[in-house]
Amino acid sequence: MTVTFSNEDDHKFHKLTDQCFTANPKLLTKANISVPLTTRTIQPRRYLVVTKINQATLATATWQPVTGAIALHKHERLIYDLGALYVGHFQVAIDVAGSPMDAPLLMRTRFAEQLQELSVDASRVTSWLPTAWIQDDTRHVELLPTTVQFERRYSCRYIMLEPVGQSLKWQPVLADAEFEEIIDDFSKRRNIVVRTNDYRYCTVQGTVSSLVMGVVEN
Repeated sequence: MTVTFSNEDDHKFHKLTDQCFTANPKLLTKANISVPLTTRTIQPRRYLVVTKINQATLATATWQPVTGAIALHKHERLIYDLGALYVGHFQVAIDVAGSPMDAPLLMRTRFAEQLQELSVDASRVTSWLPTAWIQDDTRHVELLPTTVQFERRYSCRYIMLEPVGQSLKWQPVLADAEFEEIIDDFSKRRNIVVRTNDYRYCTVQGTVSSLVMGVVEN
């Protein structure tokens, strides 16, 4: 395996060639025994329904407490606020109001640690980190009502759901949103010291999502 490091502006981070990863069953067994995972359910504390996503809109919008189901009309986006940063899995129940479905529901979802991440256009991001780290999800929901479960583990406080190409005859209705937080000793660590080579150290505040957005802003 060849490993090269560079601090040049045009060649940031590192390059790995001929690499492969091999799991060690003994170490994995020890990890499963020594770090048992537990979970707890977090309900969103408040929400926004907006038609435009930009810094000004997010800064001046009035949040509402989550008290029941929320119907989304065309061009509307729903933003849940969990109240704090959590790591885990999200699910939301979706029903339909109006006429019977004449098309699938196409839903875009973004999970964000900071509110300003919601207004970033991922297609225009230029970063030395893979943009796949940006916590986006796009999926078709063929039949409502159903509960949509997100299999990937996310680190977030804010969750934005946006119906795309929506029919004018019916509206998706979202309710019973739940975030299943994964609890362990590692989830409490907010400062992670990353050693990249013998001469360069850095402290990453939060997780990779924050690092990506920091690159975008700079």
